[in-house]
Amino acid sequence: MEQLFSYISIPFGAILFLLYGLTEEYLLSLFILTFVVRLLMVPSAVKQQKNQAKQLRLQAKVQKIRTKYASLPQREAQAKIQQETQELYQREGFSATAGGCMPLFIQMFVMMGLYGAIYSPLSMVLRISEEHIAHFTEICNNLGLIGTNGRVELAILGNFDKIIPELDPAVYGDVIEKISVFIEKFTIFGMDLTAYPDTFLAEGGDWRLILIPVLSGVTAMLSSILMYLRQRKTNPEMAKNPSMGCMTFMSPLMSAYFSYKFSAGVGVYWIISNILTFIQTLILNQIYKPEKVIAMSMIDETVERRSKENSIKLRAKQIADEQ
Repeated sequence: MEQLFSYISIPFGAILFLLYGLTEEYLLSLFILTFVVRLLMVPSAVKQQKNQAKQLRLQAKVQKIRTKYASLPQREAQAKIQQETQELYQREGFSATAGGCMPLFIQMFVMMGLYGAIYSPLSMVLRISEEHIAHFTEICNNLGLIGTNGRVELAILGNFDKIIPELDPAVYGDVIEKISVFIEKFTIFGMDLTAYPDTFLAEGGDWRLILIPVLSGVTAMLSSILMYLRQRKTNPEMAKNPSMGCMTFMSPLMSAYFSYKFSAGVGVYWIISNILTFIQTLILNQIYKPEKVIAMSMIDETVERRSKENSIKLRAKQIADEQ
């Protein structure tokens, strides 16, 4: 599994390597990469927005079906309602699971790849050789510097000042300078991105690290609330389901928890991703308002229907002329 994880990380690490070479700023490179990833996910988000609008349009017809069988016993009514609703969806070309699992699979793939690249800055971004990293790891182990909760390369970065005295400047001079410059940029507002927020209470820990999981949870909450409000508008019945409210708060809480347990670098990525997701959701909600999408859909359907009618009339005329 670990090997598969590293393979998935290779393309993302290559992109971070190129971006870092161009910008010489790690956080800027991470922002650009995250922005590009979100941009690639826009078509899937647009499809989802349109699907929700179509669902809103069908709510009146679905309600009529429910009313039609309201007098029947509950079990029989549910079966009839489900059957006719499915037939309605098929006629209208609507799928409650539009896109299937593919968008979720892509997001998981991207997340795993980015995490691998973030956790392996020495090999992925700086292109430090395996031999050098193995030597740094040996030194860390001898000094007891690699904890059980950290990835090796982040532990090396976080303790590189203790590793330097153990290195021969004649052999590692260029590597030491390269890594030292990178470490200066592997911070945000003076906070070490190799550190773990769950250590902020430890002796010598940076209390500011706790701000990362807090911001991760808050920024995730913004997008969750937006999506919940849209869902309540497009599908009022589903929005009444208690599980919807639970999911609205569960996702941000999970984001905050994992940002607390993972390295600060991963937490910063989540914050960037959450902010971009929120902005994307705002923009798409304005461009693809349900009312606008429904109106455009009705226009398209009218044009298509009239085109078919004209084709039928033209064909009938041709047959009449031939006779």
